[in-house]
Amino acid sequence: MTPLNTITSDNVAKHGLPADVFKDPNTYTAECDALFAKGWASIGCGQQIAKPGDILPVRIAGQSLIAMRNKDGEVGVFHNICRHKAAPLVDEPCNKRSLVCPYHKWSFKIDGSLLNAPRYFGKEKKIMAPEDKADKGLIAVRFAIWWDIIFVNIGGDAEPFEAFIKPLDEQLADYPKEHIQKISTTDYSGEVNWKLAVDNFLDGYHVPFVHSQACTVESVLEQDDLFLSDNIVGLRLMNGASAKPAKTSKQLPHWEGLKPELKGTQQWFGIFPNTLFFVDPCWVQTIVIKPMGETTTDESLSIYVVNEDAASEEFMEERARLHDVLNEVNQQDIELLDKLQITRSNAIANQGHLNDAWDQVNMTFHQMWLSKMSAASIEK
Repeated sequence: MTPLNTITSDNVAKHGLPADVFKDPNTYTAECDALFAKGWASIGCGQQIAKPGDILPVRIAGQSLIAMRNKDGEVGVFHNICRHKAAPLVDEPCNKRSLVCPYHKWSFKIDGSLLNAPRYFGKEKKIMAPEDKADKGLIAVRFAIWWDIIFVNIGGDAEPFEAFIKPLDEQLADYPKEHIQKISTTDYSGEVNWKLAVDNFLDGYHVPFVHSQACTVESVLEQDDLFLSDNIVGLRLMNGASAKPAKTSKQLPHWEGLKPELKGTQQWFGIFPNTLFFVDPCWVQTIVIKPMGETTTDESLSIYVVNEDAASEEFMEERARLHDVLNEVNQQDIELLDKLQITRSNAIANQGHLNDAWDQVNMTFHQMWLSKMSAASIEK
């Protein structure tokens, strides 16, 4: 493995991160703590747990979590671990009134509090009092919901989420996000390091060549790089939507009140470490990148339309086409990423040359990784 203290900012600017940080298990272990536990990482979408009692188990960067919506409609996020002997509570998405541990049948309310522990006092037939249960509820995880994306700060000491996301909130201030409607979530798995998946999303250069159905070379020449903060970078294509040919007799409804200069604009962002966000005049796409290991990554791709009208039966054909197109693009990327991971076993991968005209956003993402990993190493 390349020692972290030998990776220089200048070298990253020229060649990107060295190949072995995309496949080394020790690097992955360090990332789980330094990046995913200490930062604001996404785990899923609020509309995946739309109804009271809905439960969404998630594995990400070595952590097993559950997001749940209680009877009052409030969301909570907890470690997916029983407070008795740490057995996992849930394996699949479900809807329940309570959680029951498969090991010793301890049960928990959907708000995380302990409901009951059978024969807790042994031979003594005594009912658990509230004070007996008070310190035995599920361990809560700090979280925030933004544009329906559930973010968690497992370590609990990251900056306030509002400050973290403020630059992007300001960038998207003209979009009325309150009425977005999720139309689908599709899960993917790839034999690839999570950083390659993020890097690819931020690579506008490949789009007309790998996804010719999405745009032309001429249109992507107009893209602008966006550097919003130490955690958020992106790209903007002023005519990205208007340059695409219509495939159906009508279009999905646009955002209401959108400024004229934004009516053809597409913008997409990487929110460090693992959140990918794309906004179009008619739709939104989010991708939650979930590292499963140093060379295995799961993804959840969710698609939204802008309001209830767009989610109505009238636009069923247009929504189906949108789902097909966006998932076709992502499948093309997954197949490419698996191949890119294989080449990271070859030291020649260290001799790539980032292109100043196209790769500034990618280089910045690599620099973010280096800066945060180096800072965490110094703290230790």
